[in-house]
Amino acid sequence: MRITNGMMQLNTVNNLNSNMKSMNDIFAQMSTLKKIQTPSDDPIIAGKSLKLKIDVNQISQYQTNIEDALSWMEVSDGALKNMNGIMTEVRTRLTQAANGTLTQEDREKILSDIEQLGEQLKQEANVSYAGRYVFSGFKTDQPVYLEKATELSQDVTLATDMKLSEDMELSGQITLSEDMVVTKDMTINGLSYAAGDTVLAGTTIPAGTTLPENTIIPTGTTIPAGTTVPKGTINPSVAGHTANHDIKYEIGTNTQLEINQTGVPEMLAGFESLLSDITQAISDNDSEAISALLDDMDAVMTELSEMQADSGSRQMRLEFTLSRTVDEKVTFTELLSNTEDVDLEEVFIEYNSQLMVYQAALQATSQIVVNTLADYL
Repeated sequence: MRITNGMMQLNTVNNLNSNMKSMNDIFAQMSTLKKIQTPSDDPIIAGKSLKLKIDVNQISQYQTNIEDALSWMEVSDGALKNMNGIMTEVRTRLTQAANGTLTQEDREKILSDIEQLGEQLKQEANVSYAGRYVFSGFKTDQPVYLEKATELSQDVTLATDMKLSEDMELSGQITLSEDMVVTKDMTINGLSYAAGDTVLAGTTIPAGTTLPENTIIPTGTTIPAGTTVPKGTINPSVAGHTANHDIKYEIGTNTQLEINQTGVPEMLAGFESLLSDITQAISDNDSEAISALLDDMDAVMTELSEMQADSGSRQMRLEFTLSRTVDEKVTFTELLSNTEDVDLEEVFIEYNSQLMVYQAALQATSQIVVNTLADYL
């Protein structure tokens, strides 16, 4: 077979281009620090890399969820701890009040302390995380205790007792589901009631009636739309509706965990009724009634302690899950790096090798194409 100069030059150029392509591949690896630039370079590496990226992103999302859940639970756990401290102080004052030798001034001081502790309890109940109220169940945009006077947009049937923080005028009539004790002298349907009297269940109270401060409207009573519920009163749209409102975060594959503590508004509604009984017993200097209320106080505190224990157990589980998730993220990130990232030392050695080959090819090419027709004239 006859080999012409043109054939030699063509083959030389093709070989030179092949060397240049190898150089280009090395340059691409050095500039991107990745083994492949397109899936077609190595489909196996591309497929494995894609799967590992999905795993890393998924684990990162789980880590974010867990950290967010822990922050939420730390806020709620702190509030529950403060509530326990407040109730402990109330119980201490109640024990002091059981001493029948206290003066009127002493009892008034105790009542003042209990009132302030009750107000602080409302602040703890309204604690929020990232703009969301943590004890309001699904209704995280609504506080447990109203932070401003609120007009009801629709009729609301109370799911718990509602103790009024201020006087409240009814926009429509209500029918009591249970007996209700009035806290100030008032007239209902032409009948006069003195403070401490009982309005019987089934009584219809007409529109325009003003229910006095500290009145406890019983569970099951429907408050008509248009009534303005005073600031500081338990939110009737929240209390009694949180029992099944579990807010769950996904913390792993097919694994969810409740992050909120349900039942707090309901517990506090009952505690408010207890505070009213405590206030009345101390005002009456009724040592026997005060002693009996200590058992009720202990029952509420036991319920709160159980909530704390439940919250603490879930928080502990989250902390262990976070530790495992962080370890998994490190492992999968390392696997991803080993799969798609280049070894700089190997690439540099390969680069130098390809550079020498390329320079040798250039030198050989220069010897082949050096002669032209002009050289033979």
